[in-house]
Amino acid sequence: MKPTTEQGFTLLEVMVALAIFATLSIALFSAVQHIAINSANLAERTQAAWIADNRMNELRAALRTATTGRDEERIEFGGRRWWLFSTVEAAADARLLQVELRVSAETDPQRARQYSRARLLGYIEATP
Repeated sequence: MKPTTEQGFTLLEVMVALAIFATLSIALFSAVQHIAINSANLAERTQAAWIADNRMNELRAALRTATTGRDEERIEFGGRRWWLFSTVEAAADARLLQVELRVSAETDPQRARQYSRARLLGYIEATP
């Protein structure tokens, strides 16, 4: 009678397979986390750009009056509160005003002045 040999994995093979699986799981988790963070940042920057673009269009369409100087305003948009900082000054051409808009999602106004999520520089017609 011939002895039967059992076929299967050794303990060492199982340990190596588990180590490979654990390494791949950690790498996959890291990639998913990176994608989630980038997606949230992109959504925030997109909303901030919309706020700045909307304000610039309001100024161009004369729905708001552009007064020379600096201004800051708290805005509600997309279920969040944003800071909108505007600087209006005379441009090189006397017929135009230079408008710089910065939008920040920071809650602290001091930090909001330093870190903006969107910046838009444009020109509008100066009212005589």
